[in-house]
This record gives sequence, structure tokens and C-alpha cells, in this order.
Amino acid sequence: MAKTKNVQKKKGLTNPSEVEKVLGKLRKKSEEEEASCYAKELSLPYLDLNIFPIDQEHIVDVTEENSRKYNLAVIYKVEKELKVGTTTPEDKGTLAFLKKIEQSQGVTIKLFVVSKSSLERAWSEYKKIKMVNVFDYLRMGLSGEDLENFEKELKDLINLEQRIKELPVTQVLNLMIAGAVKTDASDIHMEPQKNGRVRLRYRIDGVLQTVAKFPITIYPTIISRIKVLGGMMINVRDIAQDGRFSIAQDENKRSDMDVRVSILPGNFGENIVIRLLNQEIEKVTVNKLGLTGKNYDELVVQSEKKQGMIIDSGPTGSGKTTTLYAIINKLNSPDIKIISIEDPVEYQVNGVNQTQVEAERGYDFENGLRAIVRQDPDIILVGEIRDDATAEIAVHAALTGHLVLTTVHANSAAGVIGRLVDLGVKPTLIAPAMNAFIAQRLVRKLCPHCKEKYKPAQETIDTLKKMLSLISPKAKVEVPTDIENLWRSKGCTKCHGLGYKGRIGIFEVLAMNEKLQELVEGLATEDDIRMQALEEGMIAMEQDGILKAIEGETSLEELQRVVGKGEYLMHMYEKIVIQSLSRGMTIDTETMEKIVALKGDFRKLKDELKDISPSILIKYIFSGAIHMKAGDVHIEPGEKEFKVRFRIDGTLHEIMKFPMSEFLSVLNEIKSLSGFKTESRVGVIDGRFRIITPEVEKEIKGGTVDVRVSVILGGFGDIIVMRFLNQSAQATELKKICLNPYNLEILKRNISKPNGIILNTGPTGSGKTTTLYSALAHLNKPELKIITVEDPIEYQMDGVLQTQVNEKEKYTFASAMRALLRQNPDIMMIGEIRDQDTAKIAYQAALTGHLVLSTLHTNSAAGSMQRLVNMGLSLSDLAAGTNCFMAQRLVRVLCPDCKKKRKAKADEKETMEKILNNISPKTGIKTPKNVEEIFEPVGCPKCNMLGYVGRVPIAEMFEVSTELQKFIISGPTTTELKNKAVEAGMLTMAQDGVLRVLEGVTSLNEVARMTREVEADA
Repeated sequence: MAKTKNVQKKKGLTNPSEVEKVLGKLRKKSEEEEASCYAKELSLPYLDLNIFPIDQEHIVDVTEENSRKYNLAVIYKVEKELKVGTTTPEDKGTLAFLKKIEQSQGVTIKLFVVSKSSLERAWSEYKKIKMVNVFDYLRMGLSGEDLENFEKELKDLINLEQRIKELPVTQVLNLMIAGAVKTDASDIHMEPQKNGRVRLRYRIDGVLQTVAKFPITIYPTIISRIKVLGGMMINVRDIAQDGRFSIAQDENKRSDMDVRVSILPGNFGENIVIRLLNQEIEKVTVNKLGLTGKNYDELVVQSEKKQGMIIDSGPTGSGKTTTLYAIINKLNSPDIKIISIEDPVEYQVNGVNQTQVEAERGYDFENGLRAIVRQDPDIILVGEIRDDATAEIAVHAALTGHLVLTTVHANSAAGVIGRLVDLGVKPTLIAPAMNAFIAQRLVRKLCPHCKEKYKPAQETIDTLKKMLSLISPKAKVEVPTDIENLWRSKGCTKCHGLGYKGRIGIFEVLAMNEKLQELVEGLATEDDIRMQALEEGMIAMEQDGILKAIEGETSLEELQRVVGKGEYLMHMYEKIVIQSLSRGMTIDTETMEKIVALKGDFRKLKDELKDISPSILIKYIFSGAIHMKAGDVHIEPGEKEFKVRFRIDGTLHEIMKFPMSEFLSVLNEIKSLSGFKTESRVGVIDGRFRIITPEVEKEIKGGTVDVRVSVILGGFGDIIVMRFLNQSAQATELKKICLNPYNLEILKRNISKPNGIILNTGPTGSGKTTTLYSALAHLNKPELKIITVEDPIEYQMDGVLQTQVNEKEKYTFASAMRALLRQNPDIMMIGEIRDQDTAKIAYQAALTGHLVLSTLHTNSAAGSMQRLVNMGLSLSDLAAGTNCFMAQRLVRVLCPDCKKKRKAKADEKETMEKILNNISPKTGIKTPKNVEEIFEPVGCPKCNMLGYVGRVPIAEMFEVSTELQKFIISGPTTTELKNKAVEAGMLTMAQDGVLRVLEGVTSLNEVARMTREVEADA
């Protein structure tokens, strides 16, 4: 009822049938999505308890009876804040009860909306808190003198606590160990409590589970038996002791089980931890650890090197030793000498010389490692690097022909570098000594017999997609594009009601390469190193875990328990994606609708912007630019005012002037969006961000606009130019760029050739890149390899390998092209030929079987020849390597709704007829003998009162035929070359422009404005 009322209130619905329709739509959504939507309606946070682990310690702050009565559960407690989930956040009874909790417990309650199934999941924790009768499911396979007699007894056990009371004290320990073995527990914990009882817990798959509590009266005898078995002092109770013993297993087992014991004095008695060691370590292989994609490939490659260092990092119990032994198992052979120094030796491995640290005898890691190096081993395994001296010796061993495997405590693979620096290793030694850094954790695997699917909320899916979006294509893993379902634990007899059975590793492997070496030697931050590693193809632990969760191997709840929420990945997403393309501003519907309502009237826009506060002014400027389809926005400070100008269809229009007092807030907002430091002023800075727009009727289609920003120093302040890349959307088909059909056929003919170079020339903003991208789209086929090198990459193209120059990294057009040629592409596109090196490599590629597309800054097609000669190219190479030179400009298109036909003036007729008469008969183009009428712009709301809408290119195509090749080699002047090309059938830009005027596409003034030839003739 509360929800129905809320929907009525929020949606403004009064008709019951309408309300029911809305609720019906909600019911069709997943349960989690419905809870998420409900939370948003109430402006409350939503939580998916299939992902967020429940705090077992504090769930009892509210009894199970009250939790069920008021539809809530305690999720987590941090100091004085109690996080509570509920399905009925509007219910008066629920809210009153929570108020009582706040008053009685002195806490502040933070309320979350959860789904019904999430709440049921939380309530199930009450059962887990009660004694876990794991022995209901025991069917022992143990033998041995001490244990085989309990096989029959265990079959009928119902309650371990009761059984412990009944059994002779000498047999209790055997019972505990038998249960631990049968449930695949790794540790047994016995902890005396204040209430005179001893808590017995098993660590099953890395998580402690309370098994029973037994009277402390029998505990001294248990301790004594353990001390005898472990060779410890029975009568000493005030110091820590360590011991070891083994358990004989039945004949089906390959070896005995080693047991390691630690006893620690406590307030209420001695605490015991018994570690059960799996001696089947030789069966562990690298391909069974859980490594995938490049993580696996890199570990295999780096472990096969003859020298260097592999360091595995992670907390205690994260599987580091198992991973190193898996590598040892892979490398272990009679012709390789392997020596280890460990503390202690946990697993016995045939063929490996294993030594154990004995600090009291002076045999520590430092001294042991010095001795091992003198034994001339091929591979050294160092249990852990704990101090400066051990780190130094290990690094030098790696540099002098040994493969060193070791562990260190660090949170991430990149974090190992900082840890080594802290240990005194010089950064100049780290890079050459290291093969790879590993970071890992162990997560529990969902029980395959009872795991279940569920549909998560959209916001959960969006978060996962963001974290996975940072996975590089180099990672060699398949990243799911759609996430429809996730998996959660349930519990059955096969998994002892825990929902999990077994564990698997999640990894990140950072292999050292040249770029990372430079970062390490330059003392780069951990974030910078991690970011570079991700770009190189490393899969982060969190990403590895998410992929395993999507596949149903583990759950997000388990992943969060082990590694947290992946905050650094989300931070890196913001840093990488948002700072490059997705950093940006969302424009709200109300703002965009106000701008659209102005119908492009500049005067009205100025009035609208007059009273806008500086803090939101930038949104209105962006909205106006998007609505008016501006290609650029210019913000230019003056002495007292700064002005905002839009470049619409190639022409700048002043939109508004504002007082300089508002300039700084606008500047800082743009700098912040672009990722610049707001407090610094430098010569030239370039950045990028994205504007997210709403859908406003038919006027604006919702989506994103990429903005490229350039800020330069000016006399009165920073001058800002923002290019709206999506505003003049890139054509995906050649015919859509509207070239003259005659020129289009020439272009198609020349790009269809298997080799040669096509150069498009013209000033900035003349549409050169758009034309080349359209040509690439025309050529793009699966059987062709196309690579580009650009500055910057303006448009993404599927199926095309795109690279970007980086001057700081000395990755110039020339160096990039040398690298690209080694990739043996069929087609290359070079953003621009700027220098001699680039020009020579481009022509070398064109002459050796590659098709090359590029741009050049010259005024005409014929002028390209002299420009290239000045760059040092020979006439013979130009003649042989060039398919065609192209020059183009963009002219504005007359608005079809308001253009007006008029009679041509005498001087206009004369100019146009003279230009048309020079068109070569070889073109086959028919031209009128007399020009009578032309069109001119008028202006209407549909064209923002400008008289023009959009732009089309006028171009000239200098096709290098066999005849022209010979003429080029003779060394003609630019004028001679142009005349020869016109004679051979080239349309000049002026001729193309006049033909467009006669078609009513553009105006004569527009063509005259864009071509020098028309201006001269006029």
C-alpha cells in the first residue's frame, strides 16, 4: 500500500487503473531492479545483499524475531552507525522500531532499501550463527591407529557439542581432526572464552565457521595431548610455542598429512591453531590455479626465463606459496637444480632441495640465501622477503643468472614495487631484475549443486561494465557485452549448507617491459604503473573476480568479502575514461528544452543568457552549441568582457559578451572537465571531455558529444577553443560526404588501387579527415588490415587498428609509421604529413605495396607537389608513388526552406561563365552557355536565421595518370602542373563550386569566400 501511494505521488497519477499499469511495469522488472527503482523514488540508497556481505557479528543487534516482524536486518556496523536494510522504508511500525534502536543502543541508523530475497538472505545468517552441525554430513575416509575406530561412531553423530561431552577426552582431538579433514578445512581453531567455554572453529575455504562450544574443563587435557604430539613443552603456558606432527591416512592416500600447531597464551587460556597441510602439492599445476588470458600467458613466459625474479604478493592465506610451487612443479626436472629456503617448509617436493629457517641457530633468510647462492642453483625459492638484506641478495641473484621465486606482503602487483623501494632496493635495479609481479587472493567457489541465478539491478550491471571496460584488448579475455544474470550461493548437503565448495585464485600479473621499466626508474606512482599495466593487457584481480562471478564460478558477495568493492578500479575508470572521453557534463532536459524553444534566434539566446548564474552558464553555452550544430566554441577574454563565439558551418558568429568577473568560473569549469589543473597557466594545453545530452522531442537526439579542448595564453587571459567532434558527424559512406559525382568516381578509382598514396590537402577545418575516414569506411573489409596513426584519434572505427602519436614518448608520425610497417598492413592512414621523415616513409610504403592515405597543408592539389619536393622527395618517387592529390574546402549549403532564386548580376555572370568555359571537354560535364539565375540565402528559424544549414565539400582531384607521371618528372612549376591537370580532366575547386551554385546547393558569395580563384576573377 505504501508503495502504491508513493507511485501515485511521484507519478502524479490518480486513476487506479493507471496506478496498476505503472505497478505492472515494475513487476515485470527483476526483483533487484524493482528494489533499486523503489529506492530512487524515495531518494534512499539501494543495496543488493547478494553482493554485499552481511556482518555476522552485528546482525544479532536486532533479534531474529524483531527482524522478521519489522521487515529489516542489520547489515553492517561502523562505530556508532548501524546500516539497516528493509523492504518497507515507509512503514510507520518499522520506522518507530528503528527509532527505539537508535535511542536504546546510542547509534545512528542509515537506512537502505533491499529486495525481499535480499532480506531473506540476511535472515538466513541467524541460522549460521547458531551451532553449525557440520558433522551431519561426515562420512570419514580416515584410518590410522588413532582415527579408524571413529568411522562407525561418526555416522550417527547429530550434535558435535553433545558428542564431545560424551566421548573420552583422549578421543576428542581425533574427532575434531576427523571432522576438519572430512569438511576440507585448512585450520582448526580452539579459543577459550570468558564464559568458561571453548569455541571450536574450522576455516573452510578460507572462512572461519563456528562448529561447536565445549566446556573448558576438558580443555587442559586436549592441550596436553597436542603438545605431546607436536613436541612442545607441556608445563609451559605463558609463551608461544610451535610444533608439528603427522597423521597416517589410508592406503588410497599418497602420503601422510602434516599438521602444524601454533599455541598462543591468551586472557582466558591458551589459544590453539592446528593447520592441516595438503601434501599433494605436486599435483598442483599452473593451469589449475585459475589464471586466464594474458595473466596466464605472462606467468608461463616469465617463469620459463633463465634468470630474473617473480614475486607473488598478497596477505597470509592468499595462496602465494601454492602458486610458487605450481611454477616449481612445471620447471622441476632432473637437469635443473632447485633450492628453497622457507619458514617453515610446508610441502615436501621430490627433486627440490628444501631448507628451513632456524633463526635461533643463525640460519635466517639472509644467511640461508647467501649459502644457497654458493650452491649454484638454477632456481631459488625464497619463502618471503622480509628485510633489506634478503631483498638485496635476492635481487642480485636474479641479476646474476638465477631464476628467483619469492613472496612479499603487498596489496597489488604494482604495490610490490613500492614495497621493494621501502626495503632499500634501488629503482634502477628493480626494473632489470624483475620478470613479473603477481598479486592474488583466493575466493570460494560456488557449490555447483545448489548455486542459483538471479537478475541484478541495472546500477549493479552498470558498475560491473565500467570496471570491465578498463580491460585492454591485449588482455586476451572475452569481456561480456551483456550481463543478464549473476549467481549467488544457497546451501545444500553437498556443501555443508555453506553455499560454497573449494576455492579458486583471482590474479593480476604485471610483467616488466620497456614502458614499465621507465616508469619504475622514474619513481612513478603506483596508480601510474597500474594504469600502464592495464593498458598493456594486465587483468586486475577485481576484474578477474568479476569475470569469474559472471561465469558462475564465484559470487560478487564473495569477491567483495575478499577484495572489497574495487574502489581503485572505479577511481581509475574516472581517471582513464572520464579524463579522456567520458569525463564530462550531463545537460539536463530542462536546460536543453529552454534552448530549443529559442529556435536558433541569437537575440533571444542573448536575452536568455543575460541572467544565468556563472555556475551554470557553461551548460547553456554547450546546449546552445549543440542545438545550433556548432563545430567550434570560442571563448575569448578581453579587457572588460569576454565573448563567446560559435563556428556554425565554418563561419564564426558572436553569441554573447559577458563581464570578465564571470570568466574565471567558466575557465575553471572547462579546465576541470578537461583534466587540467585550474591553478596553473602554461603555454598550450590540450584535453578532451564528453557532453551527455537528453532527448528533446525531434530536435535533439539524446547521446554524447565529444569535445576537444585547446587552451592557449592570451593577453587578457586563457583563450579557449572547443571543437565539438560529433557535431559534424563523420560520414560512414563516401556518397554521404556529397562530393561532386565526377570527383567521387576519381576518388573511388584511386582508393581501390592496391598501393600508392592519396593526399588530401587544405586548411584546418576543410573536411580532409572526414573524407579520408569515409574512404576507409568504404575500404574496410575483414580481409584487409587497416592501421592508422593520428593526432588525435577523432573518430573510432570498428575493424581498424587506430594508434595515436605521443610526442612526450617520442612516438611521432615517423616512428609510429616505422612500427606500423612491421605490422604489414594493407592500408595505412597517416593523420598528417608534417616533416621530411614522415613524407619519405609514407612514399616508401606506397612504393612497396601499401595503400597510404594522408593529409597535407597546401592551398591546391597541384601545390602538393612543390610542398613535397621541399621536404626532400624526388620527382621520380612522387610520380611513381602518387595515385592522386586532392584539395578541398567546405562551403555552406543554402537552407532549402528559405533560399531564394534571383537573377544573376552582369559581373557574376561574367565570372561564372569564364570559370565554366575553362572546364576540360575530357570531363564530359555539360555546362550552360549562359548563366541567368542563382540562389541566395534568406534566413528562417530552421536555419537559425543564417540562411545556411550544413556544409558540402568543393574539391579538385589531381589524378596522376601515366601521361602526368612523365610531366611531373620534367620538373614543372605549380602553375604548369595545374594547367596540365585541368587539361587532362581535373575540375578546379572554383569550377566545382560554380557547378554547385548553378545546382542551388550553395551561393556564389560562399564559393567566392572559400576559393581564391573566384575572388581573383571577381
